[in-house]
Amino acid sequence: MANDIEVRLQRMSPVENGMLGVAAGVIEVCLLQPILYWKNAAQQKLPFTLNPRLLYRGLSTSVANMAVLTGLQFPLTGMVTKVITGGQERQMTGVETIGAAFAGGALSGIACGPMELVMIQQQRFGGSILAAPYRIASTFGPFAFGRGLTMSCGREGMYTAGVLGMCPVFLKELEDKGVSHSAAKVLAPIGAGVIAATVSHPMDTIKSCVQGDLEYSKFKSMLQTAQTLHAENGITRFFTGWGFRTSRMILAVAIMNECKIRLSPLMFPHHFK
Repeated sequence: MANDIEVRLQRMSPVENGMLGVAAGVIEVCLLQPILYWKNAAQQKLPFTLNPRLLYRGLSTSVANMAVLTGLQFPLTGMVTKVITGGQERQMTGVETIGAAFAGGALSGIACGPMELVMIQQQRFGGSILAAPYRIASTFGPFAFGRGLTMSCGREGMYTAGVLGMCPVFLKELEDKGVSHSAAKVLAPIGAGVIAATVSHPMDTIKSCVQGDLEYSKFKSMLQTAQTLHAENGITRFFTGWGFRTSRMILAVAIMNECKIRLSPLMFPHHFK
């Protein structure tokens, strides 16, 4: 069933893919926002909290961020897929699937970076979805929204490679090897989430640090930030918050893949007749 859906998804237009991505992204972020807060707090060495008013601070920005992000990642990945297949409807290889997802995710990072910067600033200093970007622009200038952009593109490339690439590939491979569908649906997100989170986590740590320090008081350039983090605690400093982010990544991969499989026939039944 999953393989058939992957082929049928190639029929969807960029607008349809965008709508599917927005729906999946909103569901994912509303469920997992507390884990995102804990991860960002750990990376910036802020105290741990269970206060829901803090855990869900910046939720509106986070929802907007994820809605735009997945609303771009799904169609961009679909467009790259059509380029790879030449417009033909066929089963892609694992390398093609993961490569298309990585390219779509990296392109989406251009939009993600500024929005996530606003969310991180909200989590640290408060402010509404309108007041926070106004404060950033008026205090630090418009170029401040570009802080961490390269790390954002790399991080989103790996995230999307996990969600839209590795997870369906792993699911197919496991089922082909005789693993039951129910077991494969558990194992595939775990494998994809751990790999994507581990490879991309150093980029995410650098991004979170520079976006939380717009005053350049501690973290300046990307290279200087990497050197500063390494001086603090060696290579392990780049993996601060890894447990929170990996847990979220595994759950996000599972939620997104399930949304893609279950929502697409409901939202666009004409492609699945």
